[in-house]
This record gives sequence, structure tokens and C-alpha cells, in this order.
Amino acid sequence: MRPLELTLEGFTSFRKQANILFEKMDLFAITGPTGAGKSSLLDAMTLALYGKVARKTQPKELLSQGGLKLQVSLRFLVDQTEYLVFRSWSYRTKTAQLTFKLEKRINGEFQPFGEQKEAEINAVIEKALGMNFETFTKVILLPQGQFDEFLKGKSADRRKILNSLVGYEKIFEDMCSQAGTRANLIKGECNAIQEQLKNLDLSLDIELNSQRRDRFHFLAQELPRLHQTVTNAQTALAAEKELLQRLKILADWQQQLDELNKEAPKISKLKQQLEQSRVGDRLSATWTSVNLARNRYEKTQADVETAAKALSEKQSAFKIQEDIFIQAQAYQTEIAPQLKQREEALNAAKIYEQHRRVINDEIKRLEKILIEKFKLITEADKAVKKAEAELNQKNQILMTANNELSQYFPGESRLEQLNQVIPLLIKWEGIQKQVESDRTKLQQITQELNTAESDYQSVILNFQKSEAECNQYRVELDTARQQNYAAALRALMHTGNDCLVCGGIYPEAHLLPQLESSGDITALEKRDRAAEQNRQKATEAKTQAETTREHLKKQQAEYQKTLAEKEAELEAETEQIVVILKADKWEVKALDQERQALHKNDTNYQKYLIHKEKAEAEIQANELNLNFLKTKLLDTQTQHQDLASELDHKQTQLQEILDTLSKLAGSDSYDNLFQKLEQDKRDLEHRIQHETQCYQTDRDEFRQAQQHDVKAREDFDLASTEKEHLEAEWKNSLLSANFTEEIFQQSKISPQVQNQWQQKIDDYNTNKIQLETNVKRETDAIGDRTTNAEIIAQQEKSVADAGEKYKQAQDEYNDLKLLIAKAEEQREQVEKLQAQLSTKQQELETYQILSKELRSDRFQDYILQHFERELVEVATVFLLELTEQRYTLKYENKEYKVEDNWSCGETRRVQTLSGGETFATSLSLALALSEKLSRGAKLGSLFIDEGFGTLDAETLKGVSSILLSLGKQDRLVGVITHVPALGEELGTQIKVEKFLEGSRIVVTGILA
Repeated sequence: MRPLELTLEGFTSFRKQANILFEKMDLFAITGPTGAGKSSLLDAMTLALYGKVARKTQPKELLSQGGLKLQVSLRFLVDQTEYLVFRSWSYRTKTAQLTFKLEKRINGEFQPFGEQKEAEINAVIEKALGMNFETFTKVILLPQGQFDEFLKGKSADRRKILNSLVGYEKIFEDMCSQAGTRANLIKGECNAIQEQLKNLDLSLDIELNSQRRDRFHFLAQELPRLHQTVTNAQTALAAEKELLQRLKILADWQQQLDELNKEAPKISKLKQQLEQSRVGDRLSATWTSVNLARNRYEKTQADVETAAKALSEKQSAFKIQEDIFIQAQAYQTEIAPQLKQREEALNAAKIYEQHRRVINDEIKRLEKILIEKFKLITEADKAVKKAEAELNQKNQILMTANNELSQYFPGESRLEQLNQVIPLLIKWEGIQKQVESDRTKLQQITQELNTAESDYQSVILNFQKSEAECNQYRVELDTARQQNYAAALRALMHTGNDCLVCGGIYPEAHLLPQLESSGDITALEKRDRAAEQNRQKATEAKTQAETTREHLKKQQAEYQKTLAEKEAELEAETEQIVVILKADKWEVKALDQERQALHKNDTNYQKYLIHKEKAEAEIQANELNLNFLKTKLLDTQTQHQDLASELDHKQTQLQEILDTLSKLAGSDSYDNLFQKLEQDKRDLEHRIQHETQCYQTDRDEFRQAQQHDVKAREDFDLASTEKEHLEAEWKNSLLSANFTEEIFQQSKISPQVQNQWQQKIDDYNTNKIQLETNVKRETDAIGDRTTNAEIIAQQEKSVADAGEKYKQAQDEYNDLKLLIAKAEEQREQVEKLQAQLSTKQQELETYQILSKELRSDRFQDYILQHFERELVEVATVFLLELTEQRYTLKYENKEYKVEDNWSCGETRRVQTLSGGETFATSLSLALALSEKLSRGAKLGSLFIDEGFGTLDAETLKGVSSILLSLGKQDRLVGVITHVPALGEELGTQIKVEKFLEGSRIVVTGILA
């Protein structure tokens, strides 16, 4: 997880909104005074991600004093996926109003991700990070200061620190509690199993004595024999029943055969009738031909009579229509000359009528054109008047523009010169002010540097004095301790003992000089501690003075360089201005006022010049338009007069034609006369056509009737001849079959009835054969055997008796089998419960031992030692990276040592390491712990609590180098420090400043 942006408001000391962008940061320091809120930044991240922090239990406790709303948001990156989480708590009412939101960047835009509820948001974030709240709070902040104590502390102290860092204290307590709880549960399960064993009834096994078991085995052997007896009895019964059934079937078939023989006379008569019907069927073809000939004879006779009658009627109708047709032809001959005379008169009037229509159409066209021309004249007159008014208006505008233009003049070259120089003057003025400010600041820094140099000399003297005094007191203390130790040893030794110092024989006590006591050791130790504290303070003051002096020197050099650059830039700008103005002196304000006045005058001049040019162009266009409109009006008026003259001429021609038509056609019009003539001609033509068609139709019908009459007589002669021939043939057929026509009519039976008779005859023959066959077969099968109901009843009783014996034996066998199975099941259950009891008792013993061991220190020591070894293995990898493969961390005999690979593998205790080396070692342990606790989750960011109060120059350089190398490992690294010099060394700083209105954040450095 790599944070990209943190925003917080109303959170602890941050009353107002504060924002930090981490995107351009890799390594930075978080600095600020105690209580400003440095640790609150990490708490804000934790609250945004998990909704809680490690130091407090309720969000309300994190609310700024007097505030009503707390809100935090964090934009972070996990596996190249960007998320934004927002949480807000409003306390404007008695009940807090909570707002939660989690979004994911998809296609460049943030979109809601998952269920927008607190529990779902927490679960999604925990899954994405791969860490729960407890793991995150342990791996995100590395307590390097505690590991510094861890390295240099005793074994017991290290155990307490490691327990606190890893959280083993709570883990061991939880494990002990869970082991005790589990032991109690298993003990209860053991008691329940024992109770079940007591309640199991084993009496059934006692009841199953040897006699019952023998009986069970006897029945197992007897059951197959009894079953075979039942089977044999059932077989014999089935055979008797089958014989009885055969006897019944034989009697039934014999009865059916007797009844069938009674039907023989009827079947004989039916065969005779069927043969007669078949003879009649053979004569049917001849009868059909005779019958058809008789019908055809009668029909042709009737057709001859009908044709004769129709011929007489058609002949009368044809005679009448012939007379009417002759009359119509006579009328046509009479009326034709009259129609021709009328047609010639109309042809003469037709020419004048066509001429009249052409002139009349021309007159209408001219009248329409005259109306349109009059409209055009009106419109053209209006357009001319409008153009004249517009021309007058444009002349007035031109006059006004000339008056306005005469009041202004153009800026020309002077305005161009001022426009070019004014931006340079503004830049020159800004650089001038900056140069003056830098000079003032450089003077202040120089004064501060002189003061710092003086303070530094005083601090050096004080440091040398404190160090000399501390060394003197340390020598006096060591001397006193040695004297007291020697005197104590001498007091414990006796003559002849081995000397603990030189290893020789201790002489008589009176031969050694008497040792004097060195006085009060406690007072000397107190004085030594006070001197050490003074030396430490002097060292801190010396380091601070050196840091301040170096910082001021660095600032002085930077300001000197900046001032030189600005002065050179100011000189270059001055040269450009002189070239443009061609003057060594100038007044910026006066030049700017002159430029503004010229610019305003030039702007107005250009404005009215454009107005004048526009007005002149519009006047020219209006004059051209006016001349065009006047010409158009004159042309339209001329065209109107010409059209009026032509219309008068056409009207005169029309009147002359109307007079001529009146003389030719009389009072009626040409069209009416023409229509009457055409109607009379059509009527005559229709009458002639109608009468001709009727005459032709009647003539054709008369001729057709004649043909029908001839044909009917011919058909009658043919039918008469055919009838005589077939009648003779039919009489011969009846004689040969010994039939009369009456017998033939009676023998005509339909094929369906004949089939039915044949079916009855066939069924009779088939049934008789079948019954005779069945009777013979059953008689042969039965032979001389016989049976009756009494024999079958005896067989059924034998089957029932055998079945009852078999059922009783089977029931007894099943009951004995159930008792044996139940006893076996209970025995298996007892064995299973006993096995479960044994397993549970072993498990109970294990948890009791585990609970006991967890309450002791031995198990915890074992776990911690194993964890320490793993921690050292991982820390060695980090230490090699941080120290350029120089140091390897070792854990031997419960002590920490380092192996110097640059000194041929020399091993040293960690207490002998310098400040920078100690920092690298403790930081490696902190990184190792973070990686172990993260359980493989990729950490894109780390925050280190460096734990130093002050740093000397050498340690500061070593720590800075280590942190810079750590910042190059593709992750965000933040260092919470109380040493300002360390923040300066790292470059980028997040400064937390403390004010009465609340803390503020200031980001400084090259990447800020």
C-alpha cells in the first residue's frame, strides 16, 4: 500500500483542513515540536483505512476541541490500482452522523466500489491490503528507537520489548485462555461418554444363552427344507388346478361344436342363394346395355318432338325481325342527306370558333400580365423611395464620423516604442525590488553568522572544559573503585590461598602493606554522573551550534549567488531599456501614463476611422442600388403601356369574330349545334347496328334449329335400330341361364351383401374345423385322468399347512437374528465409546499440559528465541543492503553481535557500534519485524520513528546515508524525527507547526 494523498479536518490538533500529497515523494522527514501532531498523521491514515486507531477507542475522542465534524480521506495505490476512501463523523446532534465512501479508479475516473457500508468497506480494504488492523499498525510504523534499546538491553529486557512489539503478551494470554476453555470442554465430553457407557444395557447378551443360539442355528438349517416342502405342495396344487381347467375347456368346446352343427341347413340355403346371385352378376352387363338402349330410344323420341316445335317458333321470329330490318334501312336512306347538309354548315363555322378561342386566351394572358406589371411598378416605386431615405441616412453618418475623427490623431512610432519598453520596465522594477530585498536578507544572515561564530567559540570552550572535568572525575572514580575492590579481596583471603589477581600463593597478611579506604564511592559516582550530564549537554550544544553555523553559511552562500545572478539580470534589462528609449534616465510612472494616453487616443482614432470608411463604402453601394432601382421602374412602366395597347387590339378582333359566328349559327352556339349533330348521327348508327344484329341473331338461331331437327331425327333412327338388336340378345341370355326377367330382378344382390354371405359361410367352416381340432387335442392331452373340487381343496390345505410351518420358523429365526444384531450393535457402540473416551482423555491431557506450559515462562522463552533467530536472518539481509554488504547480524548465546566483513569477519558486540552503525542495525531489525508481521503483503510505504533526541555530526551523516539508501528501494519512506538537522539532510520535510488556532502542515524541499 502506497499513500498518494491524505486530507484531514477536525482531527486532534488539526482544526482546519490539511492536505499532504505523497505522489512526488520517496524519502521525507516529519518534523515538528512535541504535541504538534506528527503521530496524528499516521493515526489519520489508520482511521481512514480501518475506522479506528491504536491509541483511542472512539472517533469522538479524536475530534478537535470545540469541533463538530471530523473527516479524513486517503487516496492510495495497491498493485497499480488506485483507491479513495473517505470517512466523516458529524456531531452536530446528539447522535453522530456517519458517512463512508470507497471508490476505485476505473478508466481514469473514480467510481463506487463494493457495498457503501462500514463493514463492507472495512472488509474490502482489508482484503486489498492483505492486512488486518492489528498487523497494519505494527508493520506501517517501525519503532527504531525501541529496537535501539532492544539491541543494547539485557535478555529479560529484550523479552519484554519483543513481547510488546509483536503482541505476544496478548497472544499468549489468548492461547492460555483458549487452551483452558478447550480442556474444560473436552473434560465435559469425557464425562458425557462415561455416562453413556454406564447407561448401555448389556443384559441382552446374557439372555442369549447357548440353547437359543443352538435353536438359531437349527432354524437356519431347517428353513430351506420347509421352503422346499411348500414349493412341492404348491406345484401339486397347480397341476390339479390346471387339469380341472382343461376339463372345463373341453366341455365348453364340445358344446360349441354341437351348436355349430345345428346351423348346417341354414348355411346350405345361403350357399344356394349366393350361387344364384353370382349368375345374375354375370348377366348384369347385358342387362345394363339393354336398359341403356331402351332409355336412349325414349330420349331420342322426345328430342325429335322438341326439335320440331323449336324449329316452328324460330321460323316465325325470323320472319318478324326481317321486316323490322328492312324498315330501318329505308329510314337511313331518308335521313342521311339532311345530316350531311348540317355537317357542311358546321365545318364553315368551326374555323371562326377556333380563331375566337385563341384570341380569347390571348386576352386573358395579357390581362394577367398587366396586373403583375402594375404590382412591379408599385414595388419598384417603394424601393426607390426607401433607397433615397437610406442614402440620406448614410450621408448623415459619414458627416458625424468626419467630425469625430478630426478630434483625434494616431499614436504611430512613439506608441509602438512605449508598448515595447513597458513590459521590460515592469520586469526591471520587480528585479530591482528583489535585489534590494536579497541585500537586506544577506546583511541579516551575515550578522546572524557572526553571532553564531561567537556562540560556537564559547560552546567549544565550555565543551573542552566539561570533557576535561569529566575525564578527571572518571579517573578519580576508577582509582577509588580499584582500591576498594583490592581491600575487599584482601579481607576475604587467608594465608596459603590462591591469589585471585596474580594466581600465586597468598602470603601472610602481616607481610602486605595496609590498604587505606578511598572514601565515599557514592559521592564520587554522583559527581561523575553530574559531570557526564554536563558533558552530554555541552556535546548537544556543540552539535547544535555546528549545525546552526553550517546552515547559516549555506544560506549566506545561496543568497550571495542569488544576489549576483539578480544584479546581472538587472544590468541586462537596463541595457535593453536604454537601447529602446535612447535615454539613460527615465521615470516608469510617467512613461506608463504617456503610453496609456497615447493608446487611448490611438484607439479612438482607429475606431472612428473605421466608422468613416464603413460609411463611405455603404454610401457608394446605396447610390449604385438607387440608380438600378430607378432604371428598373422606368422599364416596367414602358412594358405596362405596350401591353395595354396590345390588349385593346385583341378585344377589337374578338368582337368581329363573334359577329360572323352569329350570322352562321344563329342564336345557338357552335358547340351546342355540333353536339346535336353528333348525337343524331350516333342515334342513327346505333339503330342500324341494333337492327342488323337482331336480324343476324334470329337468322342464326333459325338455321341452328333446322340443324337440331335433322340431328334429332337421325339419333332416333339409330336408337331404334340398336334397341331391337339388344332386345333379341337379352332374350337369348335369359333362356340359356334358365332365368326370366323377373327372376333376374330378384337375384340382383349388392356385392356387400354377397360378401357378408360368403363371410358367414367361411366363418362356419373355419369354426367347425377349429372346434374339432381343439376337442381332439384336449382329449388326447387329458387321456383317462380326472379330478374334482374335493381333491383340489385337500391340496390347498396341504399348501396352507406347509406355509404356516415355514412362516412360524421364519418369524422365530428373524426374532433371534434381531436380538443377536442388537447385542452386537451395543457391543460395537461400547467399543467405539471406549475408543472415543481414550482419545478425548489424551486430548484433555495435551490441553492441560499446554495450558500449564503457557502459564509458565519456559514456553514463551522458547517461542521468543525461535522468533528472534528468524528475525535475525531477515534483518541480516536488510543490514547487508544498508551497510553495503559490510555487517552481518549474529545471535549467539542470547546476545547480539555483528560480523564485520570488511575486517576479515571480525565479530563485535553491538554495544561497540557507532551511532550510525547502531541505527542501521536497529533499523534492519525494525524492517525485519515489519516484513515478518506483514505475512507476505507488499508494503509500499514505511514510517520510521528514529528515536534520537540529538545526533552528532558523524552519526547524523551515517543515519542520513542509511535512510537515503532505504529511500531508493521503490517505496515511500517517512521518518518521524525530533532532530531538525536530520530533516535538513533528507531534503523533503513535512513540517507540523503548532499554533493557537491549530496545527498546520508545511511541505518543503526540492520535491515539495
